[in-house]
Amino acid sequence: MLEKAAERWSLRLRIFLFFALIASGTAAILSAAFILLGRELPPSAISHLALYGGGAGFAIIGLVLWVWIKFDDHIARPVETLARDLHAAVHAGSEKLPDAARARYLGQLAPGIAEASQALQEARERIDTAISNATARAERQKKRLETVLRDLQQGVIICRLDHTVLLYNRAAQHFVAHAAAGAGSAPGGELGLGRKLTSLIARQPLRHTLDRLTRRFEGGRHLAHHDGLMAPFLAATATGHETMKGRMSLVLDEDDASPIGYVVTFDRVTEELAAGIWRERLLQDVAQDVRNHITNLTMAGELLLSGQPLTDEEKEHTRATIRNEPRILGERLDRLDQVANDIFAAAWPVAPVFSPTLFDSAATRRSEDRALTVEQRGTPVWITCDSASVSELIDRIMNRAAVWDHVRDFRLETERNGERVYVDIAWKGQVVPESLVEEWLREPLDESLGAMTGRDVLTHHKTDLWCETVPESDGEVRIRLPLAISSELEDRPAKSSVAIPERPEFYDFDLFTRHPPGALDDMPLKALSYVVFDTETTGLEPSRGDEMVSIAGVRIVNGRVLRGEIFSTFINPGRRIPAGAAKIHGITDAMVAEAPAADAVLPRFHDFVGDGVLVAHNAPFDMAFLKKRQADAGLAFDQPVLDTVLLAAHVFGRADSLTLDALCERFNIVIPPEDRHTALGDALATADVLMKLFDLLEPLGVSTLGDAIRAADRQAAIRRKQSAY
Repeated sequence: MLEKAAERWSLRLRIFLFFALIASGTAAILSAAFILLGRELPPSAISHLALYGGGAGFAIIGLVLWVWIKFDDHIARPVETLARDLHAAVHAGSEKLPDAARARYLGQLAPGIAEASQALQEARERIDTAISNATARAERQKKRLETVLRDLQQGVIICRLDHTVLLYNRAAQHFVAHAAAGAGSAPGGELGLGRKLTSLIARQPLRHTLDRLTRRFEGGRHLAHHDGLMAPFLAATATGHETMKGRMSLVLDEDDASPIGYVVTFDRVTEELAAGIWRERLLQDVAQDVRNHITNLTMAGELLLSGQPLTDEEKEHTRATIRNEPRILGERLDRLDQVANDIFAAAWPVAPVFSPTLFDSAATRRSEDRALTVEQRGTPVWITCDSASVSELIDRIMNRAAVWDHVRDFRLETERNGERVYVDIAWKGQVVPESLVEEWLREPLDESLGAMTGRDVLTHHKTDLWCETVPESDGEVRIRLPLAISSELEDRPAKSSVAIPERPEFYDFDLFTRHPPGALDDMPLKALSYVVFDTETTGLEPSRGDEMVSIAGVRIVNGRVLRGEIFSTFINPGRRIPAGAAKIHGITDAMVAEAPAADAVLPRFHDFVGDGVLVAHNAPFDMAFLKKRQADAGLAFDQPVLDTVLLAAHVFGRADSLTLDALCERFNIVIPPEDRHTALGDALATADVLMKLFDLLEPLGVSTLGDAIRAADRQAAIRRKQSAY
């Protein structure tokens, strides 16, 4: 036990114990010598012997102490510093060179370590270059795949069998964000790598579909099944505010011997499902209504045909029935026809298209090889339509108008009108008669569209067109075509409140090979999920009324900082922000005036953290603000917490500066000046520091969460003892 404890002693402690042994040994030898000498001397000389002997002993001990202080200052402390720098260079890639002034008494040791560090850095650069060149082609292919997957309109999510998310694309992210916006304050999970899909999507449909596919595979029925290892499913979000329709595909291991996960592709069908239910009920109501009116007509006809004598009142009632029921039936059939058209239109594929793109397509179509000149005007808008058929219709109308009115110059223009936009085809000429316009619409369009006519295109889009004179113009006419504006794209904010990098981490297939977590304390540090966070506040004393004005966090999963999975928001502190605090973090009263309060933000942040480990630089400060407001939010931040200050103290000792700036400088981490002292910028920098510390902690025997907590606790205990003096 003593030998193991001695192995953990620092160099400075060993040298101190060495000099302490010299001093105590010298004192013991002198004491023994004077005792023996005192036995031989007369009693009158003993007092002089004790005086001179004691003075000599204290002088020797003082000399040893002075030599130890100099040795510690000139040798031991610089050697420990050099060892830490070399340790950081080997395990964390630090480029910091030894301080020549502090190592001036070590001869060639400091220059030698500097040369070794430089050589190591150059070797790393050569290896990195070779690896980069060797993997460039694979990286390009991976980027192409990422781009395709990211920009798919369908949501894509890949999970393990325990529903842990391994991959998702932007469409899936937007679906979850849309569901969260619709749910308001209702509880719901966050989409992210390493999180559970069942916290977002209703469990039962997922489990049922996965069980079906697993049983199909185990029974070997997938080999003959027309869907193979795929199955459709319909599910609601966990909050019940959105509905998705998709397909689940089973993922097998490399040997196709057993399932290891599944892929879900889906579309949002909330409105479609609601509209389908409405149409079904309407059809049932109309059918029953038609039956009732037919019954009335039948009874009236049978009554007249029966030849029975009728009173004047009965005759009038029967005649009224025969007059009114056909009219009512006609109205019901018109309504039924409208529903049928709605169903037909709903099944027709439409997508958002930018109006200049639509106009360019129509202008360059040249289906009849006429030299038409087309000018574009109006504010560009996003239009929801089938651009192929609409551009073909515009081209057909321009060609027919060119022949009928002998014109070659046309103008395509947009004019917004509420939720719709008028697409105008204008020229100088005569108003086209309605009958002629209808004749043009009855003509079949391009063969690639089948036997579709212009009227079919209008029916599909639930619209119509007409010709009229352009008001306040010099003899211009126009054909107006109203179309729907794509509200999703029109209403989308120009800039997100949180910047997402160009290629955020939307996947991590290494999670396939991770084993289910055991006891949290025994988990390797890089196998855990973390949320590294930071707060900006009105001051430094939460107990005296200071509050948060901003909070931000970033997730770390499987040893990767996920810069695409961030949380960042302002917080209204409910009080004025002092000028001194605003000068540091740049957040003013105006910036937080419309921001939510802490009790509204903390539940969202708590969901973002999930079961991850919380990490902060000087964590007690930030945790104090979370703890202060957690009761108001009705929750508790009881996750494990790591402090990068204490972990850095375990690696570098307490003598070195452990500020975030100092650690970033040591690890070559660059914080853009505009991001320093912002919650998100500091959280991202702290996350990078944490990853570097993990590489340095493992050689020191700190490899699990429990080890890290114990190491941090020891550093905290030392700090408490120091502050007591």
